[in-house]
Amino acid sequence: MSADLRVAGHGDGSLVDSATERISSQILHGELVPGDRLPTERELVEQLGVSRTVLREALSSLEALGLVETRGTRGRFVAAGGSSDRSRALVGAWLHQHAQEILEVDEIRSVLEAHAIRSMSEWDAIDAARSANAIVRDQADAVERADAVAAADGDAAFHRLLSSYTQNDALKSLMDGLIDASRKGAYAAYSLPETARGSIEQHRRIIDALAVSDVAGAARFAQDHMLDVARRYAAAQHEGGSA
Repeated sequence: MSADLRVAGHGDGSLVDSATERISSQILHGELVPGDRLPTERELVEQLGVSRTVLREALSSLEALGLVETRGTRGRFVAAGGSSDRSRALVGAWLHQHAQEILEVDEIRSVLEAHAIRSMSEWDAIDAARSANAIVRDQADAVERADAVAAADGDAAFHRLLSSYTQNDALKSLMDGLIDASRKGAYAAYSLPETARGSIEQHRRIIDALAVSDVAGAARFAQDHMLDVARRYAAAQHEGGSA
């Protein structure tokens, strides 16, 4: 891995995304192949030009995507990635390890997002359905081409859209932070095809309700979607553990 991997960005969030993208690009383009040991944290910090905290967040994101695995004290290695049984097992293990924190964040999101949706007018709901449809189409395309990062980014865009219609700026800001905190969980979920498709179907159910200005129904579906996390991640764990 060469020094030209140095990342640029503003704030830890963009730096983490950039570092994740740079390392994953090396893996996806075959510059690092399954079984290769990653450089040490010290080497990666120097090569990427980021802090150790940013690097560890990026590496955790790569583990959630099933692209990197930690082998005890031996270090981190490139995993098979893609739809391999080993990759699904790694993603399932990551979800199992982080299930409680994911659930806690999503429980809060379920309440706040439902509240934001209930504040929509009839016309807001129709407008949101139209915009959300485009996002979900792109998500579905990303899932079909096995691009978990793009699908997860679409998930964040979908949920930000739903919360954007509230007039409560503090609520919008809080939702943005919670969605950012859910990024790695979304990476993992969208790395598992069945879990990803199930999430998209739930998005479409919310859209269908919004399209007919059924704000109460959309809020209920959105809350159910977020609270379904335990079942979705249990399914993800089973899918990953089947390797």
